[in-house]
This record gives sequence, C-alpha cells and structure tokens, in this order.
Amino acid sequence: MEYLELLLELEEPARRLSSGINAVGIMAMGLTQAKDPYADGFFAIWNYLVDADRDFQKQVENCLSTCSEGER
Repeated sequence: MEYLELLLELEEPARRLSSGINAVGIMAMGLTQAKDPYADGFFAIWNYLVDADRDFQKQVENCLSTCSEGER
C-alpha cells in the first residue's frame, strides 16, 4: 500500500509539469506567429518534454496497475 500511496502523490506534481509543458507549447506557437528565430528551439524543447511526459505517465500507469494487482 505504501508504494501505491507514493505513486498517487505524484499526481499533482505531474499535473503541474504538464501545465508547464503546455505553456512552452503555447510560447512556441506565439513565437512562430511573431516569426521569431527562436521558435524552432522552443518547438524542439516542447516536443522533447511532451515525449518525456508521455513516457512518465505510461510508467506511472504501469506502476499503479502493478501495485493494484499486488493488492488483490
């Protein structure tokens, strides 16, 4: 049960990280519209963070399902 509780405590920090990633994406879009030369760099960072967030969410889901199965 301890691992499950620890994993569930990750929910809020993960949500804040996802919000930050979304903010970087919006910045990248705004820079593109403004024809700023740094737009490509922001898109590269945004894509990297989106992929990392997706991997993180998948791993947390795997851990949650493993913990849940162990409790049965």
